Amino acid sequence: MDAHALKGPFQATIEASLASLQQLREILLAEQQALLGDQPDTLERVVHQKADILQQLEHSVQAREQLLQQLGLPGGLVGAEQFAQQHFRPEELLETWKQLVGLSREVNEINNHNGKLTLARERTTREALGILTGRPQSTDTYSRKGGHNSGLSAYSLGKC
Repeated sequence: MDAHALKGPFQATIEASLASLQQLREILLAEQQALLGDQPDTLERVVHQKADILQQLEHSVQAREQLLQQLGLPGGLVGAEQFAQQHFRPEELLETWKQLVGLSREVNEINNHNGKLTLARERTTREALGILTGRPQSTDTYSRKGGHNSGLSAYSLGKC
């Protein structure tokens, strides 16, 4: 297929990815507030929203990757930038592309921060369980099968 004919679809994937990332940013900020505010109901809702928006984002990225593949270009950022430089005037796509790249970095940073908050909450919960169950705290280790093994996971909190 002609590269010129793929300009419109390529630009549409960029715009769709940007819109999805803008939504994801807001969802991640809501997730962060739920993590900080101890709001499990909100957190559950936000996690579902995040999964939905990530599916949308994945769809636009896959569509862009397919376009690049049809043209024999490498995938990812390298191929997309190469296509954009070869087939778009700077004013056609440059601002949207800069927004997409910048927002991608910002979303990644927020997501990493949320991951750290989640790990801290998990550690606090494990410590509380250790106190409640009277079990000594132990650091996380790997089981013989390579899975994640916590010292508290083998203990039951109660039976019905």
